[in-house]
Amino acid sequence: MPLRPRSDAASPRKRSSEGMDLGTRSLVLGVGSLVLSWVPLLNIIAFLAALMAVAFGLLARWPTGWLTNQEPDPRRGLVGVVLGGVAIVVFVVTAVRYSAL
Repeated sequence: MPLRPRSDAASPRKRSSEGMDLGTRSLVLGVGSLVLSWVPLLNIIAFLAALMAVAFGLLARWPTGWLTNQEPDPRRGLVGVVLGGVAIVVFVVTAVRYSAL
């Protein structure tokens, strides 16, 4: 009985060696920074993560695609930019509030 080659649908998807695209990185950093921006001492780290989320999200939304060889996900990049911006605002509000105490 001859062996049949596997079909492409049955084989698992091959992941690139580079990992996540810029939009996904932006989304993950945006969610993480928003969660950590409420914690008093961790909000400094969250601020840096929020800046990175905004930067990665803007790079993912770059129209030419010359920055990466992957297909960017512009919706995830936009959500990452928005979450990073909200996290920066929360950082500023909580930093002012904690310094007044």
